[in-house]
Amino acid sequence: MDSEKLYEIAFQIIVHAGESRSLSSEAMDKAEKYDFEGAKESLDKANEEFLACHQIQTDLLTAEANREKNEINIILIHAQDHLTMAITAMENAKRFMNLYEKLSKMEGK
Repeated sequence: MDSEKLYEIAFQIIVHAGESRSLSSEAMDKAEKYDFEGAKESLDKANEEFLACHQIQTDLLTAEANREKNEINIILIHAQDHLTMAITAMENAKRFMNLYEKLSKMEGK
């Protein structure tokens, strides 16, 4: 795969992972306001964006497993960081949503 194509792929991962992370943050904001339906909707969208970038990563891994060598560059490494942050943000959003749901029950809301 040529360098230009690899840069394009890396930026696709960054875009999807960034959107996933933003939507996860949005889900936490909604949960904080006890808008659990809205929070779940935002988290579902975050998961869709995550799955899109995860598929791109899986395609790269599959190509590598099929002995198609890819040039590793700093942008691709940066993209992998964004993917990791998106995963962490989704996990944190789920935990915060559970916490706020428990808190809302304790407060009787």
